[in-house]
Amino acid sequence: MTVSVMVLIAMTVVVAMLALYRKVVARNEDDTVHLADGTVQLIAQQKKTGHDLCLIDRAGVTLTVATAVYGIALVAQYLYAGLTRPSL
Repeated sequence: MTVSVMVLIAMTVVVAMLALYRKVVARNEDDTVHLADGTVQLIAQQKKTGHDLCLIDRAGVTLTVATAVYGIALVAQYLYAGLTRPSL
């Protein structure tokens, strides 16, 4: 197995781990709208969880696109090498 394939596998594992991490963070998400004065801590927690999810989503999209582009480039490289190699 070449190093480039191992890098692609590692990138895919990182994307999967980030998806699982997002699921764990989203488990603590509170979708209830809090309006009373006594719920200031709940509102702050909602803001923090929402901000964390936005950061995780941005990183997830970036890493997913990078992994897909790298995978497509790797496949294209192998196809090109296979097509230009002289037949035995």
